[in-house]
Amino acid sequence: MRSPLHPTVEDLQAFIVSSLVVAVCFLAYKEMGLPQIPYVILISGLVVFFREAGQRMVAQWMDAYIDLEFSMEGAGTSLFGALMAYLTGFSIILLFPLTSSFSGRKYEHWGKSVDAIWAKRQYWLAFGGLTTLFGGWYLAYIFEYQLLAELASLFLFFQLMPFDYEYIPTDRLDGAYILLWSGFTWLISMGVTIIALVLTFY
Repeated sequence: MRSPLHPTVEDLQAFIVSSLVVAVCFLAYKEMGLPQIPYVILISGLVVFFREAGQRMVAQWMDAYIDLEFSMEGAGTSLFGALMAYLTGFSIILLFPLTSSFSGRKYEHWGKSVDAIWAKRQYWLAFGGLTTLFGGWYLAYIFEYQLLAELASLFLFFQLMPFDYEYIPTDRLDGAYILLWSGFTWLISMGVTIIALVLTFY
């Protein structure tokens, strides 16, 4: 029986590709040159890791499975934003390169798509990842790692988007899990994230 703390090969592949997409989008957004590429790839990996670590710690506690998945639609949308930023010179960024799917060892016979208890557990799994991502932003902000703080706050903002609709070219984002269970928590989280963005950029 696999542990959520031990990612699969597919998880690692999704992590690497998603980190590269985030790096490309941030490079285009900041109009950076070749010398900054290795550092931006590094901090992109850290930002994705912050989210992933929180989700997997909660999954271990809940005796649940978690799979990190690369989102073709979301990555395409993100790279389109990067292309527009490069061509127009405007500060455009979209960060939707990944999604996560959850399942529970103890709840597999309950009908997860409609069961309220499972919805609550999905909420905690998604919220756990965003909490550690916020913690990563806070440490970067306190210790004045400006680029890391900027990217972490932007990634947090986009992951909080409650997108889970057929006509929006992204897969289900963490914000959709949170809003499904608690609109109040989503509002507070988005408010805190906007404050983090203001503190980081202004």
